[in-house]
Amino acid sequence: MRLLPSASLLFLLLRQTAALEKPDDVPQQLSYAKGDLIPVECLDRTIDTGEHILDKAGKLQYVPFAVCNETQSPLQLRFLEGEDTGLNCTIAAVSDEMYHLFEFYIHHDSPMSCRVRARPAGDGELLPSEGDSGSGGVEWVPLIVALAGKLESSHLHISTNLNMLLHMSSSDNPGAIDSAAAYSTSALESSTTRIVIGDPLPLRFRLRWYATSDLPPGEATKAATVAAGHTMLYCILSALVGATVCYAWVVGVDVPRRLKHARNAGANGGIIGSFAAAAGDKARSGYAGYGFPANGGGGAGYGGYGAKRKD
Repeated sequence: MRLLPSASLLFLLLRQTAALEKPDDVPQQLSYAKGDLIPVECLDRTIDTGEHILDKAGKLQYVPFAVCNETQSPLQLRFLEGEDTGLNCTIAAVSDEMYHLFEFYIHHDSPMSCRVRARPAGDGELLPSEGDSGSGGVEWVPLIVALAGKLESSHLHISTNLNMLLHMSSSDNPGAIDSAAAYSTSALESSTTRIVIGDPLPLRFRLRWYATSDLPPGEATKAATVAAGHTMLYCILSALVGATVCYAWVVGVDVPRRLKHARNAGANGGIIGSFAAAAGDKARSGYAGYGFPANGGGGAGYGGYGAKRKD
């Protein structure tokens, strides 16, 4: 009976110890929901050399993307939206500082390095607000914008049509962004925009959201596969049609013709019968075969020998 109080006391002590070791507040990882706003920030650079700027703490300094006329706010993405409508951001007037930065971006002296949050910050600001993905901000996803164009002495040509690809994390981490990239398209065609300082700059983004970090097969690969499948199907159909036509010709034309010839040959008695008929014709005309006279006629047969002549 004394063992029961001792066992109960030991159980209470173990439970209290486990409660003390367990953290009170475990931060929950937040996830994006469809339509959530995702601000885009870009690395701040000097217009003299294009070098990045550090903040007071010695970390890379990021600033919001340029203000868009469409929303009157810096560029923002909406989670899982924009594939059908795209995303337009028109910069009202390119400032002198921005113009020189675009020169660096187009000449690829300095990349247009931007970033987005992998997850929403939430009310408690669980994610770091400073630093990039390589300096302590592990929840930031780099977004490099490969801006293409052409430098001229008095102006710039910028390809303002861009594709933006965003990959989500795996099923173990849903609602989070895994990676992202953006790049200009049609840079070698005449669809570039000519700008000088003070001109508006229309940027048109085509968005694609992918459920995983894997890329699906490209349209060119799909087209090649479909073309190969169509070619194989046409070959099979052609072979079947050719075999059907050959079979129909053999059964409907060739075989009946051969049967008709066989019946005609049988009616004439074959080769021997035909010869006999021919011999009969000769007999009626006074000739016989193999030396025998035909019906009392005077004709001779084989070898010129005939019946005895009557005087």
